[in-house]
Amino acid sequence: MALTSSISNPYGISVFGSAVIRVTPDVVALDFSVSRLEQKPKDAFKKTHEATQQIRSYLSRAQVGDVGSSHITLSKTTRHINGEYRFLGYTARVAFQILLRKLDQMEEILAGVIDAGANEVDAVRFDTTHLKEIRAEARRQAVTAAREKAENYCKAAGVSLGEILHIEDVNPESLRGHMSHVQIEAQLDDDDTPRAFDPGSIVVTAAVNLAFSLVQPVSNP
Repeated sequence: MALTSSISNPYGISVFGSAVIRVTPDVVALDFSVSRLEQKPKDAFKKTHEATQQIRSYLSRAQVGDVGSSHITLSKTTRHINGEYRFLGYTARVAFQILLRKLDQMEEILAGVIDAGANEVDAVRFDTTHLKEIRAEARRQAVTAAREKAENYCKAAGVSLGEILHIEDVNPESLRGHMSHVQIEAQLDDDDTPRAFDPGSIVVTAAVNLAFSLVQPVSNP
């Protein structure tokens, strides 16, 4: 079977382009919780409220203003021992999230909330406050990469690139593990040169499918 038979509706050229931008984080979110296990619900509530107040007092002294917390919850706690579940008590829990814009405060604040009574650290997440504009730039770079690829194919084929017929946004994460070249591109910087990078940097990706018409060369009579 000829390869051209797989193209049922030839119209021009379709190409994929992607871009990866790495940026230094400028904000860190700390997710932590305070929980207390007691035999009676009212005791679990009381001790959790006391610890929560101590944490709030510490954050106020440390001048951490961007603080969020959940309502208090209660759950029955058991443990599987010798083939059976044994009742241990009731656990009351309050979850916190704080946002720090001074990254060098992270260690001090996290240690401080633990000293104040937090006993669960759920996550430490670095992020950027410029995600929207960085993602827009990544999309522009993906379009540029796709166009350059199309122009390269056209040059090799002896034709010229025509107008854009179709633009399709692609979620880069949906392609991981399915297209080997996406995995390779995600490891390279803009100049396609492998290099070491900060493992803590924020990776912003974009990908696009573009379709172009083709302009056949004009034959001299």
